[in-house]
Amino acid sequence: MEERILTINDELIAGALDSLRKASRKADALMDSYKPVLHGERLMTDGELATVLRVSPRALRDYRNEGILPYIRMKGNILS
Repeated sequence: MEERILTINDELIAGALDSLRKASRKADALMDSYKPVLHGERLMTDGELATVLRVSPRALRDYRNEGILPYIRMKGNILS
């Protein structure tokens, strides 16, 4: 078995580098056109928020009812 050193000029390496360049251009184009959902805000479920705030789900419901905690309803789920 003959060993061979591959260089940037070899067809296999040149093809791989070309594919990487194309993929990089596509990724750059996607990043340039990316618009974060909800202006980049991260919404939490009741369970996540209750854990972070260390309160009960009932307390979260009270906070929403009193207008203390903003929320949205999305596909039947309440997100804060």
